[in-house]
Amino acid sequence: MSRRIFEEELGRETVFRDASKLLPDYVPPVLVHRDEEFRQLTRFFRPVIDNMASQRALITGSTGVGKTALTMKFGAEFKSTGAGKKLNLDYLHINCRKDKTLHAVFMKLVQHYNPRWPYRGLGPEKLLDMVVKYLSSHDIYLLLALDELDYFIQLNGPDILYSLTRAFEELGGPNRISIIAIARDKGEFLRLLDPPTQSTFLHNVMPLSKYNSKQLANIMNQRVGDAFRPGAVDPEAVELIADVASRWGDARLALELLWRSGMVADRERSDSVLPEHAREAKAEVYPEIKKESLQDLNYHEKLLLLALARRLKISKQAYAITGEVEKAYAVVCEEYGEAPLKHTQLWERLKKLGELGLADVQPSGPGQRGQSMRASIPEAPVVWIEKELVKQLKS
Repeated sequence: MSRRIFEEELGRETVFRDASKLLPDYVPPVLVHRDEEFRQLTRFFRPVIDNMASQRALITGSTGVGKTALTMKFGAEFKSTGAGKKLNLDYLHINCRKDKTLHAVFMKLVQHYNPRWPYRGLGPEKLLDMVVKYLSSHDIYLLLALDELDYFIQLNGPDILYSLTRAFEELGGPNRISIIAIARDKGEFLRLLDPPTQSTFLHNVMPLSKYNSKQLANIMNQRVGDAFRPGAVDPEAVELIADVASRWGDARLALELLWRSGMVADRERSDSVLPEHAREAKAEVYPEIKKESLQDLNYHEKLLLLALARRLKISKQAYAITGEVEKAYAVVCEEYGEAPLKHTQLWERLKKLGELGLADVQPSGPGQRGQSMRASIPEAPVVWIEKELVKQLKS
């Protein structure tokens, strides 16, 4: 039985070509909308390449703004550039939330250079000393990225930075370890450090801003070609996900919703990812619309939301122009034997649905006449909204 299910699923058509291209640890060949930040990192660490002078930088920003991807991409180019210039430059990325003790971090350094080195029973200082001697004897300059370092320092204090910056003093040679510290908030991170350590980062701080909706759409469209079969993703599904994720400016959330939308499409045996699949994915991951929210609406607000849901369901689009919604509302009012509200009253109800988070109302953009608006339901499948409203309107 299990074998049959396994073979059936593997034999089914899928919208995906390579779903791994949507995972958080995948770093694409080109980072969209981070060229200037990459350029700034290059300026920060140019002294390492030109003069073998160690540097430190702090990258900050909220979840999903590309801190890890930018750092890993830069680290790869740093190492590659060194090879081209006959310089022995190296890069290592350590997640300090996973390796959350001083011993674990220094053990990662030791294993990076020689997995066979005996490290059990050795203290952190001895482990770091082994790395220092190895770098010196092999003439290596290391760029070390410490991801989620703020979390680590909250647990263990800032001694790790003091140890790394002073590691080469006894040998009398150049400091061969440069550091990129990655944290969420600049102020909170620096407050965790003592003044001398703070000063080593103050000149090279780079905050990453949150992505807007257009930028998130560009990031997803870059991945669509690699992750999905040709033509398998409706552009309006991407636009809808971008609008949802732009509230947090989070590319990681956008890519997760895109992946889940593809999973929903596969589950429903659809040959393409549609806006409704994106709504269902959003509701599965971060459900925000509950039955109680609908029950609190008055009668005409329910009729209007039902009209919007049906319009989106029929069109299979992410958005509906408000003029189309008004026509659909008139049809629903006739179905339920109600006189429709006037345009101004209807517009006030639509704005209220937006304020309640039950609809998204925004300018319609180019291609539409005048100051027209468009509306969507990004938080839940419109099929579920319709079914629940019809049930409540009957009771």
